[in-house]
Amino acid sequence: MNNYNDLNAMTPAKRFAKKFRLELESLDLEIKNDDEIIGWFKFGNECSDRILFDDEKIDEHTKGIMNMPEIFGSKTNVDKGHTLVDYGFILNNGLVAYENKINEKIKNYPEDEYLAAMKDTLRSIRCFMERMASLIDERMSQCNSEDVKMSAMRDMIKKVPYYPADTFREAVQSVWIIHFLLPLAENAWYSISLGKFDEYMYPFYANSLKNGMTQDEAKKIIHNLYRLLNSYADGACMLNIGGDTYNELSELIIECQKEFSMPAPILGVRIDRNTPERIWNMLIDEKLFSMGQPTFYGEEACKKALREKSVSEKETDNFSNNSCMGISIPAEEFNSMWGCVFMVPAALEAALNTGLLLRHGCEIRVPNIEVPENTDEVFANFEKCVKYLMDICVRSYEVKAELSEKTDPDCFVSILTKGCIEKRCDRISGAKYHNVTVECMGMANAADGICAIDKLVFRDKKYTLEEINQAVKSDFIEYKEIKDDLQSCMKYGENSGADEYAVKTAEIMQRIIRNYNHDNLYFLPSLHTLDHNVMYGKTWGASYDGRSAGKPFAKNAGPSNEVRKSDPTSMVLSAIKLPQYKFFGGQPIDVNFQTDLVRNHKKEISSLIKVYLENGGLQFQVNSLSSKLLREAISSPEKYSNLVVRIGGFSIYFNSLSIESKKEFAERFEKEGF
Repeated sequence: MNNYNDLNAMTPAKRFAKKFRLELESLDLEIKNDDEIIGWFKFGNECSDRILFDDEKIDEHTKGIMNMPEIFGSKTNVDKGHTLVDYGFILNNGLVAYENKINEKIKNYPEDEYLAAMKDTLRSIRCFMERMASLIDERMSQCNSEDVKMSAMRDMIKKVPYYPADTFREAVQSVWIIHFLLPLAENAWYSISLGKFDEYMYPFYANSLKNGMTQDEAKKIIHNLYRLLNSYADGACMLNIGGDTYNELSELIIECQKEFSMPAPILGVRIDRNTPERIWNMLIDEKLFSMGQPTFYGEEACKKALREKSVSEKETDNFSNNSCMGISIPAEEFNSMWGCVFMVPAALEAALNTGLLLRHGCEIRVPNIEVPENTDEVFANFEKCVKYLMDICVRSYEVKAELSEKTDPDCFVSILTKGCIEKRCDRISGAKYHNVTVECMGMANAADGICAIDKLVFRDKKYTLEEINQAVKSDFIEYKEIKDDLQSCMKYGENSGADEYAVKTAEIMQRIIRNYNHDNLYFLPSLHTLDHNVMYGKTWGASYDGRSAGKPFAKNAGPSNEVRKSDPTSMVLSAIKLPQYKFFGGQPIDVNFQTDLVRNHKKEISSLIKVYLENGGLQFQVNSLSSKLLREAISSPEKYSNLVVRIGGFSIYFNSLSIESKKEFAERFEKEGF
């Protein structure tokens, strides 16, 4: 970074404003013949990787606190991205409304550095848009002609998003500019969501149709937006449609999603008991399912989860599903969506081994843990161990969050977050909800382990707990019979008695996690893994459910791969027993359907999804691929460059996954394919 010394000498807020301006100044513009909106911005040299400044460097003691969760396989992170702003407000009021609010506040606090940085940030955006308009003028002058379409785009880029939009094209242009700027400001290039698109965009759509825009023209504008979304960041941006009502734009979006065949955006369809059958018929579609689209959300289940989080009734009416799995209130939140990954099997190891982990040389020992003599004592030990290890994680996260706010503020997103202008502070402390999602990694495996211990040690008395501990510690080398017996015990996902152990484990997890809430900090229990169940499983030893060391953990709210069957009914019935509304950090289940079934049995599939969502399920994710196709794509990737799959919270090109994730994907699909 050429300006490092100058930036290093600045205070953090001033530094942000300067960096943001430099990055905008480095951008160039490409205009394509079929463009309907402006958006192909090209980065120059100033946009660089993250560099630590002097005030961000930490001492060894602080570093030890921050990294301590890694000792027991967990991790904390102040996870920027996953942002959801109030696009409706921006479209109807423009960025000028925020600038006016800042100017009013500055009258009372003329020396406030953060307000000054906010104002400089908006000034940089305005200069950027004016420069883009000038570049368009230059292109037209080089052609010695006044291109009507180019002139209209020039005028549009000078207007939005700084001023309110009037037409559908202007509204889409405004959304794209804001969507582009958010990750640039955050230096976090993932999961920037589009909110309730069909709701806030519909008045512009309807008015433009009334004034002569055709539906084909609208589709071209949307197609331009989709191409831009797929060219930038990670594509994990969610576009919500439906809920209480579906309108003509909702249906057009479904058509576009099918026709364009792109990974982004995630199509988040919100389902309630009144969702029309015509919408179901559009959504249960073999082409959509083959791309891992759409994701189905239970409208009432999501609202119940927000109320459990203590969100007001009025706010829940305005919620939007966010990126991978979040349930968010636009412009009210800072979403640290991977704020904590908690290794649940570590807590179980300590609970069964007098507070010690099984791995050699681990420095952690949970105090006052005795050898359990029955399953009730196992659960009691487990609860103590979760609490002890979560204490470490929470302390780690809070130290990181305090450091992040002091040294790495985000003035732009803070402008768009309610309350931050008024409080003259960054969104980390200024947002109403600072959400720290706690991913309960391996929870289903731990619950299955407790179920197996109950049967084999306490009820059947076939083995001692010490024998089981030794078998797990050795990765079942020379303990094949114990491994087989552990694996043969009933498991979560079979709609069996094992589900009771999963429910009890989940209740312990959510109760402890939520107990750390204070001020604007909300710790959100979650069972969302994406494909990280592969990565975390790869680094962890064997577990008490018979899983071998290095093998993937159970994915999302589903069961371990060994339990998956071609008929997903058992998995669905098991998952709805979980207290999902208390896991308001979000969790999906993943179901793969064979193509001919999607084509010929829409009613049966929609009935299965309805049962899940109407009984408390939050999120239902689909795929429609064969394991044979996936195996071929692994062996001959060059032939399948356009293969799109759903990995968890978003769709992605299969070739971009790690080889371990590809193999886990294929293994799981070999057992599914309902």
